[in-house]
Amino acid sequence: MTDSFFPEIPARSYTDDDDLTPFDVAGWMGPGWHEMPVSVGTPEELGRSDSTVILVDGLRCFSEGFLLRLNIRINEVGVQARQRVFAYLNRAHGRGHMDQQFQPDGLRWGIQYSDGRMVSTQSESPWAGTGEIETLAGEGPVIEGTDRPQVFMDSWSRDFWIWPTPPQGELLIGVEWAERGIAETVTRFDAEPVREGSRLVRPLWPR
Repeated sequence: MTDSFFPEIPARSYTDDDDLTPFDVAGWMGPGWHEMPVSVGTPEELGRSDSTVILVDGLRCFSEGFLLRLNIRINEVGVQARQRVFAYLNRAHGRGHMDQQFQPDGLRWGIQYSDGRMVSTQSESPWAGTGEIETLAGEGPVIEGTDRPQVFMDSWSRDFWIWPTPPQGELLIGVEWAERGIAETVTRFDAEPVREGSRLVRPLWPR
């Protein structure tokens, strides 16, 4: 057989873009571009019931904030029962009225800084505002999902971007999921390891 399955592809020319400015985004939108994060903390339980445990799987610090990985484990024997819970979380992972699918007794969680600033998954997203994108979030804090949820066996997890880096003092994380039997529960963390992690972040490549 002499003929290939695939036709030849003509060479393409590309415009020289060396003079373009480095890609960057506003700090509240997500982790720093081309930064090596610093991991701090260990898995910590945020809330539980007989059917559900909500965990935070440590934090990854960047220069302007940190990624929090929320991990939800459920104690359901039936496959369809697990799928129903995970399907709900995929639609409405606690984003409150930002999601039409949110249930009043569904998962909700939030963060409070030592200076009193707080945000929950029922707060208005900065994306709903108008004006310059760099200033839409004000002083924060902000919670933004950064990737697709992941499901494996009895576990649902997703990364969330928390901006900005918290001030000194306590960092509070509150959770509630009435439908799953989890009453409002507040867990206290020391913000200093997060602040130290942010100070140790370094760029992957110099600019």
